[in-house]
Amino acid sequence: MRATRALQINVIMGGSPPCGDSVRAVKDYKRQATTSKKWPSPVENDHQITFSALDTKGVHMPHNDPLLVDLDIGECLVAKVLIDTGSSVDQIFRDTLDKMGVDLRDMKPSSRTLTGFNGASEQMIGTIRLPVYAGGTTRTVKFSVIRAKAPYNAILGTPWLHSMKAVPLTYHQCVKFPGKDGKTQTIRGDQQAARELLIATVKMQQQTSLVNSVGKPLHKIYPQKEEVREVAIDESYPTKLIRVGVYLSDDICSRIISFIKENASTFAWKTSDMKGIDPAVTSHELHVDPTFKPIRQKRRKLGPERSKAVNEEVDRLLDAGFITEVRYPEWLANPVVVKKKNGKWRICVDFTDLNKACPKDSYPLPHIDRLVESTAGNEFLTFMDAFSGYNQILMHPDDREKTAFITDRGTYCYQVMPFGLKNARATYQRLVNRMFADQLGNTMEVYIDDMLVKSLKADDHLNNLRDCFKILNDYGMKLNPAKCTFGVTSGEFLGYIVTQRGIEANPKQISAILDLPSPKNSREVQRLTGRIAALNRFISRSTDKCLPFYELLRGNKRFVWDEKCEDAFNQLKHYLTTPPPPQYYQSQKPATHCLST
Repeated sequence: MRATRALQINVIMGGSPPCGDSVRAVKDYKRQATTSKKWPSPVENDHQITFSALDTKGVHMPHNDPLLVDLDIGECLVAKVLIDTGSSVDQIFRDTLDKMGVDLRDMKPSSRTLTGFNGASEQMIGTIRLPVYAGGTTRTVKFSVIRAKAPYNAILGTPWLHSMKAVPLTYHQCVKFPGKDGKTQTIRGDQQAARELLIATVKMQQQTSLVNSVGKPLHKIYPQKEEVREVAIDESYPTKLIRVGVYLSDDICSRIISFIKENASTFAWKTSDMKGIDPAVTSHELHVDPTFKPIRQKRRKLGPERSKAVNEEVDRLLDAGFITEVRYPEWLANPVVVKKKNGKWRICVDFTDLNKACPKDSYPLPHIDRLVESTAGNEFLTFMDAFSGYNQILMHPDDREKTAFITDRGTYCYQVMPFGLKNARATYQRLVNRMFADQLGNTMEVYIDDMLVKSLKADDHLNNLRDCFKILNDYGMKLNPAKCTFGVTSGEFLGYIVTQRGIEANPKQISAILDLPSPKNSREVQRLTGRIAALNRFISRSTDKCLPFYELLRGNKRFVWDEKCEDAFNQLKHYLTTPPPPQYYQSQKPATHCLST
């Protein structure tokens, strides 16, 4: 008599169900399997496939090798194809397609995620259909394309096996299936390649599991180059390009492109395209305190390179009508020239003295955290940036001469609102809040000149863009096409990576910490803690992890970077590079904790 079963062990499965991703589809799929047990299934051709000791001839015993075969895929003979009964999708890697020379324009973009039995996930970049030839039988296989490092070139799972009615046995190192003539066809596995794969797998695991080494973060900057494509919106000017998401459906994509072409005048391709906001709507006023005595700074000497950069900037601003020559100014400042990371020069004006004489405009700027959190859960996003945003607002005529600055060629003042003025951000935010009053918090989020259009449903995205562009055109505000991306699922907004799932840490901010050497003085510790503060919400118990750094800054202690501080620094770097990457997911409750690794 058999004992009563007290425990049932279920099978762990991975991959994506063939029925779809929704819970309803999965339940319907399960219900079909349940009801089919009650009715007899139709009898298929009775083709028996058997295995015997002869099938193990040439197989090195004992072994636990996976089943790798060579198959004709497309127009290439592809080696190291893994036969995996535990995979519910057929997969091929992007590197494999590149080596095969496959035209990737035939790939259909897809944002679905493949999940393994251990919970690890990998996002697909698309699907592609390729013919697979085996034993005189051809099947068109829908491959899921992923970008990942693997020691094999493709994976054939249950979809291909079931379509071939194939039976694989790793012990016998072969796979058998009925051929066209009714005879059993056999494909032998490559045991030597399987053992080479094992060595390669061990090496990959060792490279990713070195505790003492700290590498760059593995997650990506959004949107990726592969997630957007450039489209020309003017046939007569092929350089006029805009970027749209590759995951848009053909219908929505074509409608968005047509809409952008109709509104090509909303973009400023050069400075002369920017007419500026009507002064009747807004202008920037300084409200200088009359009790302050005007200050004329003495001319500072600049090197030949810096002087040349200033003169070139003056020529550009004169051509654009942003500045004009002025005589006998009461206020006078010097230009400041700083080299940017790309090697070019950034020219600003030292308005320090003028700013001291101006009262602070207390107009509130939006909370960045609230803006970023409100983007989570949206199916499509569009990121836009104004073209030289500050310069689109004119200076009040009474305050223009107060912005005067001195150069080798003479003295000039701004006719438009320049960067560096004390209340420039408040003036700009007051304008955009007035412009998009009905959209803010619903279909748009705006922080100064950074604009985002969001849509919970993809079908609503074009209407939301249409409302936004109508307002831009009514006010005459121009966009910078080089910094606009339309219809993507994720992107960088106010220093964070925003996706439909929620908010993710910006890899640039993580790299900024990883690139720092061990601090040698208190100033460098302050630089470190400042960069940590930008990632606080993504670091579980960040205060405890960084306590040694904060203790160094307390009081007037003598700076000593001891072993305790170095260990905390290395542990922090390891934490930031340990997968999964630090993420914060939007929930209905207030953000009171972070997801720890």
